[in-house]
Amino acid sequence: MGTTLLASVRSCGTTTLGVALAATWPAGRPVLLVELDPAGGTLAAASGWAAEPSLVSLAAAARRSSDPEAIWAHCQHLPGGAAVLAAPPYPERARSAGALLAGLVGRLGDLDADVLVDAGRLDPQASSPGGTALAGRVVLSIRPRLADLHGLASFLEHRSLLEHRGTSDALVETGRLGLVSVGDGPYPDGEVAEALGVEVLGRLPWDPEGAELLTVLPASDRRLRLSPLVRAARSLAENLAGDGALQPTPSSTLEETAPPGGGIRTRLLRPPRITAALRTGSGVSRNGSAPSGEAPL
Repeated sequence: MGTTLLASVRSCGTTTLGVALAATWPAGRPVLLVELDPAGGTLAAASGWAAEPSLVSLAAAARRSSDPEAIWAHCQHLPGGAAVLAAPPYPERARSAGALLAGLVGRLGDLDADVLVDAGRLDPQASSPGGTALAGRVVLSIRPRLADLHGLASFLEHRSLLEHRGTSDALVETGRLGLVSVGDGPYPDGEVAEALGVEVLGRLPWDPEGAELLTVLPASDRRLRLSPLVRAARSLAENLAGDGALQPTPSSTLEETAPPGGGIRTRLLRPPRITAALRTGSGVSRNGSAPSGEAPL
């Protein structure tokens, strides 16, 4: 059992990833999906759930007890049975509840269940969801397109700088971070992994219909069982459930150099096709044209 933080640097399907994983998590392994997006939750509205039980009712109950097992009494459930601790749709209430639950969030790993935490969009300068570092793995969803790759590269460099200065909460550490590609793009997973030095664990297809059905039907339903989203999510869920640690791309595939003025050593991203684009801030290739499927920025 373990905790996996799901998030993104740019908004690109983190909640869909969480629902798809929870709905297809291997049988016999209890799973809990926790919405800790500071921008507010979306699952209650999408699933037609009542406002409570939720993160808010748990925050009220936590004033009397800090036992993590209390979480189960405040969960809703997906059609297939997976437990969900849903967040309110209002950012101020979501942030307030998250702050009150900092102690419980830090003890999610004590539960006898695999825990998936939907943290929404990450701010590289912000603390971990709930105000405390979460033990376990970090999986970032990303579109394999230049704008997202720019955002992720900048995020990783900024986090590295904060860790070097001793001001980071070490939410994202080498060896704990993996990526999931969402949708199509001109850059294959292997190329993204080599360029950023982070393993791409899998790819989820862009399937809005399948994502919507997961909130009202179990993944085993015949209308979903063979959908591209469910098939990809099931494979990824089995990978995550059976993998105790995420391993980054070997460092031998990266080059490092000291930035002007010294300080932290920064990665020179490879291979050249992505490297050139990330360095120049342009999607234009060496021959002056944009990569297939990508418009110049």
